[in-house]
Amino acid sequence: MSDTFLWVEQYRPTDIESCILPVSLKSTLTDFVSKGNVPNLILSGRSGVGKTTAAKAMLDELGSTHIMINGSEESGIDVLRTKIKNFASTVSLHGGRKYIILDEADYLNPQSTQPALRGFMEEFHKNCGFILTCNYKNRLIEPLHSRCSVIDFTIPKSEKPNLAMDFMSRVEGILVLENIGYDKKVLAEVIQRHFPDWRRIL
Repeated sequence: MSDTFLWVEQYRPTDIESCILPVSLKSTLTDFVSKGNVPNLILSGRSGVGKTTAAKAMLDELGSTHIMINGSEESGIDVLRTKIKNFASTVSLHGGRKYIILDEADYLNPQSTQPALRGFMEEFHKNCGFILTCNYKNRLIEPLHSRCSVIDFTIPKSEKPNLAMDFMSRVEGILVLENIGYDKKVLAEVIQRHFPDWRRIL
């Protein structure tokens, strides 16, 4: 496991305010948290833009019990059924709603696993919510779209410079904390090259 990967986890924001996101997107997610209820969601966008981080941050802020399942690694119906049923059918220790974050849900089989997932959403809707992340929302079947609010992680052109600057400050802070010397020009070049894949930059 590389240090880079550890940094991604170690410095992952634990609330929406700390996430580097476009204004309207941050406002939408903050609204869910302030209302104390996150609906079923499909978070769609390219790799590394913060979909999983935002999902976790919302649930951390709410203090909600949640698990994460990776759709590209655990795409079989049996694994999904066992994990989801075991988690969703029990009551949350903290009270309130439990959540399942299904990462890379667009890797799930659209003929078998995705329809089964729709069934789980209906069966456990009283005490369990679902947040699906995907790179390609068109790979998710329509019945999943109709049971979720779809949120696109796109960055308006006008906000790109500010977000890049915010991320530069964040990375500089991490490098100072880790006691690592750096060249500002090189750092700016790395951000420019990989923007907006925050995970890759980090």
